[in-house]
Amino acid sequence: MSESRTLLLIASSANPDLLRAPRELGLRVVLANAVPPADGEVYDLHLPVDEFDEDAVLAAVRGHLAEGGRIDAVATFQEGALHVAARVAAELGLPGNSREAVRAMRDKFETGRQLKEAGVPTPATRVATTYAEALAAAEELGFPLVLKPQASAASQGVTKVGDETELKAAFDNISGIYAYDTFGKDGYSVPNVARVYAYPEADGVLIQEYAKGDEFALDFVYGGGEYRLLAIHDKPYPFVEPHFIEGAYATPSLLPEADQKALVATATDALKALGATVGGAHVELRLTSSGPTIIEVNGRLGGTNAFVQESIRESTGVWGPREYLRAVLGEPVDFTAKERPTPAGFTPVLADRTGELAGFEGVGEAEALSGVVALRWMAAPGDHVVIKYPENPVSCFVLVLARGERRDDVLSTLQSADQLLKPVYAN
Repeated sequence: MSESRTLLLIASSANPDLLRAPRELGLRVVLANAVPPADGEVYDLHLPVDEFDEDAVLAAVRGHLAEGGRIDAVATFQEGALHVAARVAAELGLPGNSREAVRAMRDKFETGRQLKEAGVPTPATRVATTYAEALAAAEELGFPLVLKPQASAASQGVTKVGDETELKAAFDNISGIYAYDTFGKDGYSVPNVARVYAYPEADGVLIQEYAKGDEFALDFVYGGGEYRLLAIHDKPYPFVEPHFIEGAYATPSLLPEADQKALVATATDALKALGATVGGAHVELRLTSSGPTIIEVNGRLGGTNAFVQESIRESTGVWGPREYLRAVLGEPVDFTAKERPTPAGFTPVLADRTGELAGFEGVGEAEALSGVVALRWMAAPGDHVVIKYPENPVSCFVLVLARGERRDDVLSTLQSADQLLKPVYAN
């Protein structure tokens, strides 16, 4: 029997389904990150290293190989470690996106610049490191505008502005977003997720045209010149502007087939224009009056901790993480979805105030709802919640995954679960 192939997995997710995906393919797993998961069954060897430090990870990998170890593929499900995976894959000559492609997707200014050059529809984008530059960009582009960190995730800091006063407030907020290890309020504090998602030398503020239209999220797996759609998720409820905190997702899309094809074609063109050749992607677009326009291209599958991939699996039967791993192993991107997808979706349930969590109510009732597939806890008793939008976008304490016979059934179940699940505070 041939020796099992070995996967280097950088920056493991807390999502247990993702961690088990390599085992489903019979892979040995070398895990490179600071703190290993509690379940020792999901990896074979742990390299204790800061997973966001590419020099440190590369040194650990070289040491592993020098001791007779092997690595046949490199993967990560973590946005903040994409550049690390790219560098390791390049050094070992293994399949994966290039460092240049990762930069083009993680640095949102580079995304906009390269898409414009390639003729792929995307809002006009400028980058500013001073308020004078931001004001000049606003005068050039015109209000309304969207400001966001040059490299981040989870809608952190993203703000719609309609005049110079709002521009100044948003610019000041975002330009300082990388400086804090934690965010505090009323004596409570939480980690700053920007510390995980920051990208080297990409710490400016983006000034971007506002694209009006409904928003959609498309997930892909690609390799060998093939770009395969996993699913389109509709975002059925509008954002509560001026911020863009993510809400419910639902699939399959209810858009007309022609609009769906246009979204897929635009997203695929964007991936190609940015040099994405091997991996997974989560592409966000708005359907404007003139057609699809790219908002963001994320060079990894959607749902590191959220239920994006589980929602796709409930709907289509395809498990995106497995197909992504097959792509980085150099296998053909070839999978078969259900002929008739099952309506599915998920929603985050948000805490309503700052404080310390003591527990949760409504759990049994929510789990008993018809259509609820699973709950995933994002917080535990003793954790703090800090409501401080938009610099701290993290207030979700639980995610709810559901399926049903119809889209309305799914959304009704998610809404009922959201009403039942409530945090209990210690104070």
